[in-house]
Amino acid sequence: MKNRIIGLFCFMAVHLAASAQTHVQLNLNVKHKLGDVTEFNRPKFINFHATINENYWDSANKIADLRDDLIRKYDVYVGRETGMIKTVLRNVKEDPERPGFADPDDLARLCSQNKKRYVQNTKVHPYEKYSNLILCNQFSPFYPDGTKTLKGWALSQKDTEDEPFGTASGEFYGRYIKEYFGEGGESGEPKPGFCEVINEPLWDIYDKPKAPKSSITKLFEFHSTIAAQVKKFNPDMKVGGYCTAFPDFELQNFGRWNARWKQFIDIAGKDMDFFTIHLYDFPCKDGKQMYRKGSNMEATMDMIEQYSMIKLGEVKPLMISEYSAQTHDYNRKPWSPYRDWLRLKSTNSMLMQFMERTDNICYAMPFAMLKSEWGYNPKTGLAHTARMLRRENEPESFTGEYVYSELIKFYQLWKDVKGTRVETNCDNPDIMCDAYVDGKNVYFIINNLDFKPVDLNLSVNGTSKDAKSIEVRHLYLKGGKDGVPMLDVYDAKSLDHFTLETEATCVICYNFDRKVKINETMEEVKYYATDYLKEIAAGKELVFNINNVKKTEYGEAVIRLGLGRNHGLSLLPELLVNGKKVDIPDNFRGDVQKDRASFFGVIEVPVDYSILKGNNTISLKFPDNGGHVSTVTMQIFNFSNNIRGI
Repeated sequence: MKNRIIGLFCFMAVHLAASAQTHVQLNLNVKHKLGDVTEFNRPKFINFHATINENYWDSANKIADLRDDLIRKYDVYVGRETGMIKTVLRNVKEDPERPGFADPDDLARLCSQNKKRYVQNTKVHPYEKYSNLILCNQFSPFYPDGTKTLKGWALSQKDTEDEPFGTASGEFYGRYIKEYFGEGGESGEPKPGFCEVINEPLWDIYDKPKAPKSSITKLFEFHSTIAAQVKKFNPDMKVGGYCTAFPDFELQNFGRWNARWKQFIDIAGKDMDFFTIHLYDFPCKDGKQMYRKGSNMEATMDMIEQYSMIKLGEVKPLMISEYSAQTHDYNRKPWSPYRDWLRLKSTNSMLMQFMERTDNICYAMPFAMLKSEWGYNPKTGLAHTARMLRRENEPESFTGEYVYSELIKFYQLWKDVKGTRVETNCDNPDIMCDAYVDGKNVYFIINNLDFKPVDLNLSVNGTSKDAKSIEVRHLYLKGGKDGVPMLDVYDAKSLDHFTLETEATCVICYNFDRKVKINETMEEVKYYATDYLKEIAAGKELVFNINNVKKTEYGEAVIRLGLGRNHGLSLLPELLVNGKKVDIPDNFRGDVQKDRASFFGVIEVPVDYSILKGNNTISLKFPDNGGHVSTVTMQIFNFSNNIRGI
């Protein structure tokens, strides 16, 4: 199967294997255009969960100038903010004329004080270009459920025609943005690029132990009200939600999807500028491994995209405002390099999948905070698990100056990556690859989803010259569960074969004597079937239509089948495309999901480009009962020339 991703080329030690090798191809002269996007967007992808002005930058660091070293040296972007807005809400006075509303004058006073502190903090102003802020509210006391602020009042819970549910919360949010933010420097902190309505609200109202099981419908109506109020005071602000903690659409035979995300899009979709979710691997939960990276993430994102197209007539941008891994079995243990590795391996794999759909992803932020000193428990000696910095004497004790944790290796691996995306392909769905050209430099990225090392055969086409120099960066785990993430960086004279370690990522940096010439184009377009979520019955034909497909003389295509089925049921239906039988590969991206309750993933099927038409009929027939076809989509790759024959 053709596996395409954005990125760099990477190398590893030469290891020829007796077993069949995976073939990875890079075509330097072929631009990969996805929608209107051709360039790597570092602010969108190379970032972390912080702000440029939080206090943790300036306390007890072994690194002389932490901001400069992390942000400027590695070209890293921030941030996401959920704290100060909560502090202001908890301390603002109630409007004496309107019970349940924040006093606009007192809110302006508090915002003015905070703005003044920012203006006076001139050392952060040079870093404003590295800030692309997501502003988000924590649940309490922002959600109107009667929870009182420190001033003894609660936001209005009224729900009338004149005051829809959440009006007071939305007015506070809108006024806060207008009063606090400026345009940078002496005018105040730059306005956020995005506003999430509320962080993981269903956890608080429905999913956590002893949750009140409040109305989910009311929560989604609340999102529409917030969007209207924010835009009343800030017409150009982008507002989105609903910030799902666990988007497990397949649960209850897709009852979870219908009750939550489908209902959210039905109620509030039209009012959202983007949708937002959180995605976490569970590599160690009670001894089990439950991954989203691979086919499961593809099915999750495809389902949101396809229903958005069906219901709204467009694919709304998707924000992943938190992603990485949750490290359950290690959370009550001291910091360890291995725990950081669990996050590193997930972050790299997930990032490459987000990069594949860069035209529809508006932001993807790995969940790693700067220090999270608030998360330290002196009774247990344990600190927050997702930190860019740790105490120098950890894990023995939470003492010493702050030094980088192993998570810095993600940013060291991706250092300097930028440029125009060029075409890559691979014959193994567990090997994801992507590449960028920046003048004389080429960055080729390869990621291994497999639980074993994979031998790679590399082919670099599109230039008659050899690279002047090659730098290899290879991030992998050394030593098993007691091991340490290793980032090997070294020079190589040539690269034809190498072994990519288990769940590892490599970036190969080629430098040429002259600028790489790009003279061909591959344009990728994604199409969606007019129906989705059909129940599977043995022998029953399920028909989907994908229309208005545009082709050129040369190209390739992949049909993507989203399937939700119990383990043991077939993932290999009979597939007909315009009446022609198409074979389905028995290997798909990522693991087989054996520790998840059921399988939910996308099977990617290469299709003969010549059998496709403007309007296409796809039919599926399964040999057994149960489960659903969740989505059917198609990727078309139109070539400007016969790039496979050149």
